[in-house]
Amino acid sequence: MNTFSSLLIDIKNLESSLAKNSLSLQWCLEATNLLKKMHFQFLEIFQKSEVPMFWDGGNYLDEYMEESLNILDFCNALRSAISTMDRYRLIVDVAVRRFSDEGYSGSAMNMTEIEKLEREWQKLYGFENWKIVNLYKTHRPKTKTKDDEFCASYAVRRTMNIVCSLLFSAILYPAPLEKDEEVYRDFSQLKLFSSSLRKLVCCFSEERRGFNDNSRPVLAETKMVGSAVEDFKVQILKGVALNKEELGKSIDSLQKSSLALKEGLEMFDSVVDELFQEVVKGRNEILGMVASS
Repeated sequence: MNTFSSLLIDIKNLESSLAKNSLSLQWCLEATNLLKKMHFQFLEIFQKSEVPMFWDGGNYLDEYMEESLNILDFCNALRSAISTMDRYRLIVDVAVRRFSDEGYSGSAMNMTEIEKLEREWQKLYGFENWKIVNLYKTHRPKTKTKDDEFCASYAVRRTMNIVCSLLFSAILYPAPLEKDEEVYRDFSQLKLFSSSLRKLVCCFSEERRGFNDNSRPVLAETKMVGSAVEDFKVQILKGVALNKEELGKSIDSLQKSSLALKEGLEMFDSVVDELFQEVVKGRNEILGMVASS
């Protein structure tokens, strides 16, 4: 149960970070790091167990390979979202550069740029993104056993699913946040862990409660860019009555928010790639164990 003692601290830290930093790319980075740690512990259970991979009519190899494949699919969904957000950021940068270089030369050209930004904004978050990944539900292991290690592996697996759902809801579209309390009832020591996980989910739900429109991005960095674009649009629509000083502030705000998004995406992308590589490595190690047995 040392696995859960360590994860308990991580879950509490993730909740504290959410309360402090709101829903941001920094929080998503921390959640992904937790996924990476949980995958390592999930893998370690299989590697250290004395129970054979094929035992009592069951197939423990399938349990790991199925879950690890789900994580790889999820990483690809996150990469797709990162790419979409970065594309939006680049379009914002081009629009600002064009206006800065050419100045106000009539509403037609500038409104075309604004309309393009608004179309791209709609691609950042919403129902269409729900289709790019099949969020999986973890069923009870197909292999029935009273082995504590493998019961623990299921609890770790279910916890990974919950963290994946939180990340999906933050970046792509609100996903069902279901907790299987029975998973943690298998071990009386996990009552505190289950309670902390429940608090994290509640804290996340509170953060999302203010977003009634499920088509609008909820990450702090994307909201900052979106707000700056709206302010920029207001200035452009003033036409000849446009205030150059206010416009300058709008452009500066756009550039700063775009840079913050760029830096956040780069760090988050790096951590997602690390998770992907760790899972690929784990799958190869498990296959190596089977080949040598």
